[in-house]
Amino acid sequence: MSLAGGALDDPAALAGYDQAGMFGHIAAMPAQILDGWQRTRSLTLPDSFRSLSSVALLGMGGSAIGGDLVRGIYSDRLTVPLAVIRDYELPAWVGPQTLVIASSYSGATEETVSSLSAALTRRCPVAVITTGGPIGEVGRKAGLPMLTFPGGGQPRAAVGYAVMLLAGLLERAGMLALDEAEVRGAHAAGQVTVTRCGPDIPTDENPAKQLAWALVDRLPVIEASGFLSVVARRWKTQLNENAKSTAVFEELPEATHNAVVGYPHPESIRDHLYVLFLASPLEHPRNRLRAALSAELLDTARISHQVVPVAGETRLAQAIAAIALGDLVSAYLAVLYGIDPTPVEAIGRIKARLSGAPHDAAGQDAP
Repeated sequence: MSLAGGALDDPAALAGYDQAGMFGHIAAMPAQILDGWQRTRSLTLPDSFRSLSSVALLGMGGSAIGGDLVRGIYSDRLTVPLAVIRDYELPAWVGPQTLVIASSYSGATEETVSSLSAALTRRCPVAVITTGGPIGEVGRKAGLPMLTFPGGGQPRAAVGYAVMLLAGLLERAGMLALDEAEVRGAHAAGQVTVTRCGPDIPTDENPAKQLAWALVDRLPVIEASGFLSVVARRWKTQLNENAKSTAVFEELPEATHNAVVGYPHPESIRDHLYVLFLASPLEHPRNRLRAALSAELLDTARISHQVVPVAGETRLAQAIAAIALGDLVSAYLAVLYGIDPTPVEAIGRIKARLSGAPHDAAGQDAP
């Protein structure tokens, strides 16, 4: 395997791989937090939204992860259950007492369009988060509460908007206590990470570049607990899409009830596994112990692993800092593999095939 190792510390070479500017998008993520929050301050919602009993976030990929993150970060504060629906069909429990939020970067995500249509048919209260497209047009014509934000990049590069537009909307609906000081703290934490780990910081001083080197020719397994378990999922998907690398995420404490038993086999992949534990002082102490015990079992199985500490005053700050770090790690790993982190040709091929595939009577894709 040929590696572009020298490119990480060569600005011109790195820019040559980053043709679509993914590193610039990652650096802009903290600013999305502030801008997203400000966009929600002028949002007006019907008074009836305050009496609703649940929330269903419709979305896929980078648009859906915002729902997972908000649910995880604010599990101790959300006053109603929040579910993320990644499908064409709307679950039967979604009805007039459920706030349905259609979140689509392009506004044309076919799964979200399908489930949004069902929500409107059921006369659910609906709000929209998008850059435009058909879903934006539906929102405008129906007079739905709508939050828009700038497009121009990949959906996964708009995670700051995905998190903060949703959190701000829920705050406006009276479902989440959140103030600007917390938002600004998260912005600051993310900014520290993108500055400390940016492309201009050499590898010997850059934790993100060092982690990328550790993952070369490895299967990354990202483990975390509580609110950071969703961040671990984000790391996994970014390693998939940016580094074009297979990756896995595991959630504690669940991983200590099954995953730890699988460490010994197959022996042939031990040298190609690398486990990262995202660790926060805010996580449950029993989960910290479970991570430590898992590490002992990894040592016994001779599987490489590392603890990645996450700092910040609040859950939101820690999550944003950890997301920024993971995004950078995945982009640096792409460069080490000699590829541009932005294109996702496999997803494009699937969408192209689906665009020409007929639908059966139930609205599902026909073979």
